[in-house]
Amino acid sequence: METYRLKNIMILTLALVNVFLLGLLGLRQAQQLASQRQTVQELTALFDGEGVALSSSAVSFDPPPAPLSLERSLAAERAAAAAFLGGDLTVEDEGGGIYLYSSDRGQAVFRASGSFEITGSLGKNPASLARDFCRSYGCRTPENWFDASGSGSVSVQQMCQGYPVEDCTVTFLAENNVLRSVSGTFLPSSFAALPSENALTAATALTAFLDARRSSGAVVSAVTGVYPCYALQSSASGLALAPAWCVVTDTINYYVSCSTGAVTHA
Repeated sequence: METYRLKNIMILTLALVNVFLLGLLGLRQAQQLASQRQTVQELTALFDGEGVALSSSAVSFDPPPAPLSLERSLAAERAAAAAFLGGDLTVEDEGGGIYLYSSDRGQAVFRASGSFEITGSLGKNPASLARDFCRSYGCRTPENWFDASGSGSVSVQQMCQGYPVEDCTVTFLAENNVLRSVSGTFLPSSFAALPSENALTAATALTAFLDARRSSGAVVSAVTGVYPCYALQSSASGLALAPAWCVVTDTINYYVSCSTGAVTHA
């Protein structure tokens, strides 16, 4: 009997502890939501004072992505070239981090900066070839590709870990249902996360944007969205992706660096 009572007491104690923890978690979530609402109200009032409408749904409370160091892969570049030029490639090291791949279909040039061009007669059904490239190399796939004759130019945005890489695109050029060129930025698939300290929140980025707008006199009357993204950086040591916030306005998009707070525009 004593054992039975002891078990009941232990079960009741555990249940009470769980109830307490759930209540504590709910309280913290309620406090967090209240803090977020207050932040949105303060930002909205701040923007209103500057004559800029800020949509309350535009303010993000998601954390920015981690900065990444990218590692160049000659094997990945060769594979990308072979997808359009075939596997029988001639490879030449042009020096200065430039590699040239050639076949009877055309040629491909890849540079240490990440830029590349593949030109020639790269295959029929250009939309299918372009979609395959986008699936393999993390590009955002558009709804529409080329016109009825299989001609035109289409640019797609590069993505990394689900985040858009701003000003980093790949352009496909087709003519009469033949893909003629693929060019843009080739992002390495190998990367390492870098330490990130005191990264700007979206709220702080909005404040930095408003200060920059006031200083520059830029014509902006509404901010309709804010989302985390990456900016590609190229240096002597290699390529890196730096986290940023994109501030979407009724004129152009602005980018606020998560590490420095610097504001640039598209």
